[in-house]
Amino acid sequence: MSLKKFFVTLVALMMITFSASAAAEQSATAKLVRIEIDTYGSEQSGALLDRISRLEKDFSGRNMSGNMNARIEAIYDTLYDNSAGPCVLAMINALEWNANHLVQGGGINTRLSMLENQIIGQPTPGSYNERIRALATASYGEAILPIAQVQIPANTLIKIETTAPAGTKTLQEGDIMPVRIVEDVFVDGSLVFAKGLTGEGTVVGVRRAKNIFSNGKLEIDFHTLKTIDGQNAATFTGVEALDEMTVNEMARGLSLVGQTFSGKNKDLEEVFVRGKNIDLPAGIELYVQIKTPIVVYGVRSDGVGGITLEEANAVAPTESVEPQSDVLIERVDIEPTPAPAPPQTSTQPAPQNGELLPDEQNFDDGEIIEIIDED
Repeated sequence: MSLKKFFVTLVALMMITFSASAAAEQSATAKLVRIEIDTYGSEQSGALLDRISRLEKDFSGRNMSGNMNARIEAIYDTLYDNSAGPCVLAMINALEWNANHLVQGGGINTRLSMLENQIIGQPTPGSYNERIRALATASYGEAILPIAQVQIPANTLIKIETTAPAGTKTLQEGDIMPVRIVEDVFVDGSLVFAKGLTGEGTVVGVRRAKNIFSNGKLEIDFHTLKTIDGQNAATFTGVEALDEMTVNEMARGLSLVGQTFSGKNKDLEEVFVRGKNIDLPAGIELYVQIKTPIVVYGVRSDGVGGITLEEANAVAPTESVEPQSDVLIERVDIEPTPAPAPPQTSTQPAPQNGELLPDEQNFDDGEIIEIIDED
C-alpha cells in the first residue's frame, strides 16, 4: 500500500470512529433531554454531569458510579422501562388516576407535589421513590400499588379527541396531530388507557379545495397512544372503529388512513362542504383500535380506590339517534368484485344470540366506507 493510500485510509477510519462516537453521545444527550422534560417540565441547563447527578438524587436519593452514558441509561430505564416491573411513570399515572380519574401529564416533579398537597396536605421529603410509596400508602392503603400485567387484545376500541385545529390550509404532509384519550378503557377489570393520556397522528395527505368541483381533503394516520404504564401502543382506524364512528356520527370532514369517512360530528355544523377547505377546530372525537396485542401494567379496579369491577365494566346507556334523510351510507370496494353467483338455498343455521353469519363477518380493512350528502 502506498503512503498516500495509507493516510487516506487512516483519515477515513478516524472520521468513521468520530461519527460513531458523536452519534452515541447525541443519543445519550437526547435521552437526557427527554428525561428532564418529563421530570421537570423542560430541558435543564448546566454541565451534563451536574444534570445527571441532580436526576439521580431526585429519583433514588444517591449518585451512581459508572460512565455518563450508563448513568443516563439507568435513569431512563427507571422512568420508562417496564421490563422488571412498573416504571416510575406508570406508578405516578396510577396515583393520579386514583385521585382524580384523570391523568394530567406534565413533569412528574410537579405532578407529585400536586398529589401530595391534594392527598396528604403537604409535600413529602425524600426521593421520588420514597414519595411514591408514601402516596401509595395514603391513596391505596398500602405501599405496593395495585398494578398487574394484562394483555390488551387487538382491535380494542379507544375513544380519542384531537387537541389542535385541523385545516387543509395550514397542515402539510408529515405534520403531527396531537390527540388525547377521552374515556377510560378497562381489560379484565384493569385500567389500561386512562382519560387524559396523550397520543398522536401524522398527516399523510392534504388536498386543498380549488373550485366548486374540488373538495378539500385531509388524511391523518392516528397511529400511537400512551398506555397507563407509559408505553406507546400502535393504533389504526379499522372496521370496528369506523363502525363505531358511523353509529355515533363522528369525525365529519376527516379521511382516516385506510378509510374515507365524512360522517357528522355531533358538536359541529356542516363542515364537509363542496368546494370548501376543511377547517376543523380542536376537540373532534373519533375512535381508533389496537393494531397488535400489547402487554401493559394495568391498574386493578376490583374494589380498590372506590371503584368496583362492575362499575369499571359498566356501559353507559346511549341516546337513540334518529336517522337523517339527507345522508346516504355507501360501501365502495377498492377491488372490483366478481359477478354474483346464482342464488342458492341457504343451509346456514340461523344466528344465535346476536352472532353474525360467516358471510357477514368477512369485512376487509381495505374497504372504503363513505358517507355522502345526497344534496
